[in-house]
Amino acid sequence: MEALPPLTSLLAFEAVYRTGSVTAAAERLGRTHGAVSKQLQQLREHAGVELFRKRGSGLEFTSQGRAFARTVAAALDEIRAGYGELSRQKGHRPVTVLASATFARAWLIPVLSRFNIDHPQVDVALQMVGPSGSRAYSGEADLTFSYDRLLSPERWHGSVSLGDVEIGPVLAPHYPHTLRDGVLAFQTRIERRNNEKSWEAWSRLSGISVSSQKQQVFDHSYLAFQAARSGMGAVMAPRFLISGMLESGELIAPAGFLMFEGGLVVRPTAAAGTPANADAMILLDWLKANASP
Repeated sequence: MEALPPLTSLLAFEAVYRTGSVTAAAERLGRTHGAVSKQLQQLREHAGVELFRKRGSGLEFTSQGRAFARTVAAALDEIRAGYGELSRQKGHRPVTVLASATFARAWLIPVLSRFNIDHPQVDVALQMVGPSGSRAYSGEADLTFSYDRLLSPERWHGSVSLGDVEIGPVLAPHYPHTLRDGVLAFQTRIERRNNEKSWEAWSRLSGISVSSQKQQVFDHSYLAFQAARSGMGAVMAPRFLISGMLESGELIAPAGFLMFEGGLVVRPTAAAGTPANADAMILLDWLKANASP
């Protein structure tokens, strides 16, 4: 009997296949880029077959890798479907919520702790996706949160607004910068990987040009915010996720914030616009009444 590779390496392999990149897979799994890369290497060594080739800054599946990825994805889909059926037979399953790791850490988990006090009978499970939500997520999920209206300006059908979102560049108060004649100038622009277009969108909407000499990229928004707080550069940030650092004076917004009315949204993932899980409707109704950024 062939020894199977570790399940974690198969989950990482499937996530890369589903999302198209190690960075997106790490966001989906709630892990670091390095951890996912290590699991892919572990799988390659276990199989003894090349599954990927380097292509630019990313990875490209070999023919063997793509064929095996289809097999793994189909098998995991079957396992998820079977487990979902098992959960339904016992009459209860958790409400599965999709959200970015930074959003969950800074805003959603404190909100869910209050929900748990009001509704202790409802279990909630978190799955990590990007800050604009995810159309690529293939598992069973009930609700998706998104807030980055620079990256994803469209409002998906069935979205429910939980409040406004303000987004703008922030930096440490001692970090050298100027705002003169409609140009915000500083040395280093800090970005979250795959979120580089946010600066361009902000400039277009605000009418303020950005002048910087270099870029520094982080895999997670939380790390990018901490880098700005430490004086490493300027980062584009939603005000509600860094409000504590603004109030303490650790970060300032030299050009202010753009307002996106109703920009924090949650939507049922079901095509019909109503979650199939009755507990998800309890959470959605509670969020409408009790949650705002």
